[in-house]
Amino acid sequence: MGLNRPGKVAIMILLLELLSGCAASRSAVTGLYNGSVEKNLGAGKVSALFLFRHMGQYHGFDSIPKLKDQGVKDFNNLFRDSLTEISNISPYTTFVELPNDINDPKRRQELAGFRGSHDFTVEITFLEEASFKQQALSGTISLLSLTVIPMPYSWDYTITANLLDQKGKLIRSYQRKATLNNWVEVFLIFAYPFHPVEGKRELIYAESLHDTFRQIEAEKVLTK
Repeated sequence: MGLNRPGKVAIMILLLELLSGCAASRSAVTGLYNGSVEKNLGAGKVSALFLFRHMGQYHGFDSIPKLKDQGVKDFNNLFRDSLTEISNISPYTTFVELPNDINDPKRRQELAGFRGSHDFTVEITFLEEASFKQQALSGTISLLSLTVIPMPYSWDYTITANLLDQKGKLIRSYQRKATLNNWVEVFLIFAYPFHPVEGKRELIYAESLHDTFRQIEAEKVLTK
């Protein structure tokens, strides 16, 4: 099966980054919790299912956001580190929703079982959005100019966490947003080690998870 057009654009951007230099930056994460945080050490232990959805949409090409296998390579480590913000979860289960789950009744049944056997479900959706027109235009100019002309690439991230009880009732909803920018140009090759796009993307994920879990802890909503 051949690659679709966004896939070809992504490969073109990757090749350009490998053959040239790039320097990434990110915006501040919006929607951060600004209240005081006290550890909920006296609360009883509760069980939780963490359901992750990694989604992406190229506006101008994709009609809807589409599920992806992963968002960042070391996501498991980022989640494990951020979970320390919550003091009374034990045990917990993780489940990553995959594009092929629509054809896999066993996995759908497994997910339904997890929902019913845990006190709470935390549905976390990571949505990456980009303009197909911008990405394709920048990639074409970078390729034709052999990356001599600096060109921008940008992605918008929305991290949404919905907290549900065992019956599926929504208790709280949280949202964080940030933008990632990356400039590709041959003379930026020396800047890449100091501003890698992969590291900036991980920071968005990590900061959003830490802050969301910190707010859940502060609001003391994980109680039976």
